[in-house]
Amino acid sequence: MRLAASTWPEVESYLKNKNAFILPIGSTEQHGPTGPIGTDYLCADAVARAAGEKLKMLVAPPLCYGVASHHMGFSGSVTIKPSVYQALLVELLHGAYRQGFRRFYLVNGHGGNDPSIHAAFQELKHLGTEGASFELLNWWKLPEVAAFARETFGNEEGSHATPTEVSLAFHLEQISPRAYQKVPEGPPFAWPLSAAEMRRAFPTGTIRSNPGLATPEFGKQVLEIASSAVVRAIENASFLD
Repeated sequence: MRLAASTWPEVESYLKNKNAFILPIGSTEQHGPTGPIGTDYLCADAVARAAGEKLKMLVAPPLCYGVASHHMGFSGSVTIKPSVYQALLVELLHGAYRQGFRRFYLVNGHGGNDPSIHAAFQELKHLGTEGASFELLNWWKLPEVAAFARETFGNEEGSHATPTEVSLAFHLEQISPRAYQKVPEGPPFAWPLSAAEMRRAFPTGTIRSNPGLATPEFGKQVLEIASSAVVRAIENASFLD
């Protein structure tokens, strides 16, 4: 069930039996010279919607922007300041809480969002959201997806513009495989990075990855594996309604 395609009476009826709210979140940022800039939110939205279909749970429209200041040295990237992103999440989730939702599952596609997400959860509890529970699901870190990436791409998976996420974006956007030429990357770094540091350390925008291995066929597999993994994670949550 998609919130964007639902009417208020349909949501009111849903809330009589369920109180789960799935929110896909990602980022609008570069994914190397071959990956779509919308990869993070496109993937999170697709995984969340597929999982929501299987669980018959409501899925909100995706939050397409995230904390991506370290990507701002690459054209097309857009960022939200961490404190503002935290405040935005608090407003969104608190508004949903006031509507009657109590079980919140955030399907995230961008690791840079994590600190602000956890801080938002803490702030929401500080505000007195009695009875609410919050779960962060980084879809690419779920055991089933990590196992697929490890077995399929090995050490070339890397940690940004990975062949796993780029494959899924290719599948979703019907993009043909693209060639990728590796270039030397910088030495180990201390996180976080500024935009200039990121550009110097990783000149193509990838981080230890080889997106040249990405294919839409792999992406189709990733969508099924990831959505099923999200379903299992939600079903195993101790606060499942």
